Amino acid sequence: MKEIRYADVGMDMKKYMLCLFKKIPLIVAAAVLGALLGALVYTVVRTVPESEREYSAFSKIYLDFAADETGEIYQEYNGYTWNDLMVTDPILDLTMANLSADYSREEVMAATEATILSDLRLLTVTITTHNAERTDAILAATDRALETYGDQAKEFIEVQTIQTTQAKMVVADSRMAQAVLVGLLIGLALSLLAVNLYYVMDDRIMVVSDVKKVTNLSFSGYLSAGDVFEKDYENHIAYLKERFGNIQVYDVVQKAALQGEKLEELRGADGVVLTVPYGKMQGTYLSYLLEQLTAQECNVCGIAIRDTDEKFLRRYYG
Repeated sequence: MKEIRYADVGMDMKKYMLCLFKKIPLIVAAAVLGALLGALVYTVVRTVPESEREYSAFSKIYLDFAADETGEIYQEYNGYTWNDLMVTDPILDLTMANLSADYSREEVMAATEATILSDLRLLTVTITTHNAERTDAILAATDRALETYGDQAKEFIEVQTIQTTQAKMVVADSRMAQAVLVGLLIGLALSLLAVNLYYVMDDRIMVVSDVKKVTNLSFSGYLSAGDVFEKDYENHIAYLKERFGNIQVYDVVQKAALQGEKLEELRGADGVVLTVPYGKMQGTYLSYLLEQLTAQECNVCGIAIRDTDEKFLRRYYG
């Protein structure tokens, strides 16, 4: 018997890796579930309520400038000027004249953006509101207002709408792939953490190293593990009988109380070999049982593991 100090007991890495290999389907399932949850959470977060959705449409306006007194075109019409002109008189007045009374100047001003990119003669007008029909209506009214302004202002020969679009919902850049990847990694990490914690806390007896964590008694071998292991067990029992005499083999069951008649039989034997069930006996319980048998003056001289997983043992021992 020896004192168990679990904090000082090292992990049997070969046993751990073989056990972990059996959990790969569970780990993969957890990773897939994490990916699905990531996609679901992203979809829920990214879905905008109908009242908050934005719809946008734009027009391309061609500006045909008139010549000024020096023969130069009116260069002062840059992007900043147009963005300012669109929401002030006279263009805003012309726009409001093309809309019904339920449109306010504030709504039109907030919805309108005018930009000039590289060509001074090409103006892009973008309208954005929370309603597709109102977006289309304001854009159409703005186009007509600009065409009218082109006819009235001396700086232009003509202002012409050359392209216009219908309102479409503004969609943010999709980050679905990133959400799925993050969910997958979180699922993988949590499943690996859970499996590691399980095996750190797990003290089931499966191989000889598990027995040696509990006691210094000799290991008698494996039962139901193939011809080689069976032969080793029989040879060990034969040696114990030759050395001690009457050897009793006792099949231990987890948390099964020792009966008085059985205890009497074990006390009367010259030696006792305990067989513990593979993967069904906790090391802490075996330690407790050995203490009880020692108190009952039973001469335990060996421990074996029965009902083993032959495939696992062949992998473990190579």
